Amino acid sequence: MSFYTALTGLNGSSADISATSNNIANVGTTGFKRSRAEFGDIFATSPLQNSSSSIGSGAILKGVKQQFTQGNIASSLNALDLAISGQGFFTLKPSLTSAQTVYTRNGSLNVDNDRYVVDSAGQYLVVYPVNEDGVCYCKRSFKCSTFATTDYIWRSKSYK
Repeated sequence: MSFYTALTGLNGSSADISATSNNIANVGTTGFKRSRAEFGDIFATSPLQNSSSSIGSGAILKGVKQQFTQGNIASSLNALDLAISGQGFFTLKPSLTSAQTVYTRNGSLNVDNDRYVVDSAGQYLVVYPVNEDGVCYCKRSFKCSTFATTDYIWRSKSYK
């Protein structure tokens, strides 16, 4: 049993090092959010045993969670580079006809040959019209994580 307990500790350390090395590898990636390994205790008890007197049987990785804390905002020479201060994501579509929605905090944007605003992977920036008070003209509420049935893909008229 002690071998198993030690093995769970080694597996946990390996997962923690993996999350840390991923954080280090992506330190220069725009919009990257660091991850943290979270662990839990393993207890082996029977229904007849008092759980407060049982000895732990190791640790288990409960999950690797992204940390959505505010990062540093740096200026750039690209007029279309955007940053989000606080909570939120940019909404993207993989293609003009795609029903799939992609979310990112990477605001490195540019204009493609057809004058659409795209990210570095060529995904199209989705925008929603707002009134002068900043209220979105959407058919549904953003609070329940659903979006308007009509998406607006931003196409530049004068850029490029």
